[in-house]
Amino acid sequence: MSAPPLEAKQRLLMAAIQEFALHGYDHGTVRRICGRADVNVNAVKYYFTDKRGLYVEAVKEAHRSRHQKLVSTSFIPPGDEPGLDPEVRLKAFIYQMVKMAMDAQDRSDFRHLLIFRELANPSEATQHIVQEFIRPHFERINQILEQLLPLETPKVDRQLLAFSTVGQCMHYKMAGPIIGMLISEEEYQQLSVERVADHIYSVILASIQQKSRSGTA
Repeated sequence: MSAPPLEAKQRLLMAAIQEFALHGYDHGTVRRICGRADVNVNAVKYYFTDKRGLYVEAVKEAHRSRHQKLVSTSFIPPGDEPGLDPEVRLKAFIYQMVKMAMDAQDRSDFRHLLIFRELANPSEATQHIVQEFIRPHFERINQILEQLLPLETPKVDRQLLAFSTVGQCMHYKMAGPIIGMLISEEEYQQLSVERVADHIYSVILASIQQKSRSGTA
C-alpha cells in the first residue's frame, strides 16, 4: 500500500526546509515554498503566522527529523552509562560525536544544509537546537571530564577542554570536503570513524593525564 499523502502543514515544512536550505531565509520565498507544497499562500499565515514563523518551525523540523534518524541507526555505542569508568564514557562520547559528524557529510540532505546555514548565522531557531541537542551533550562531556580531571581544576579550564573535545569531533563535519582536498583519496578512506575517534580520545586523554600529573589545570 502506498503511504497516505502528507497533510498541508507537513508539506509546507518539507518544502520550506528545501527552499531555505538552498536559498537561506533572506532569499527564500513563500511563493516558491507554497508552489512546491501545492498549497495556497494563505496557508503560511494559517499554520505559521508569517515567513519567520515558518522558517523557525522548518529549522526545528529539520533538526528533529535529522536527530530521530541518527538515533534510529543506533550509533550510540555501549559505555555511556553514568556508573561506568569515566574513561570508557569519554571514549563512547567521542565515538558518538565523530560518527554523527561523519554521517552528516551528505550535502544532498536539505535538513543538514538548513541546520548548517542556521548554525552559521544563528536566529531564535538555534535556541531550540541548543536546548534539545547541544546542551545535553555539553553537560554530559563536562560531567565526564569532571570525573577525570583533578578536583582543583578551574571550571573554565574544564569547559575549554570540553569545547576542544567536541570541536575536534565536529571538525570532520565542517571541514570534510576540505580534508578531501588536502590528502589523497587513499589516505582519506583510511579516516574511519573508529580511527578518528581513537585519535581524538588519545589526544584528550593525554591532556587530562598531563593535568593530573601536574596537579593543576
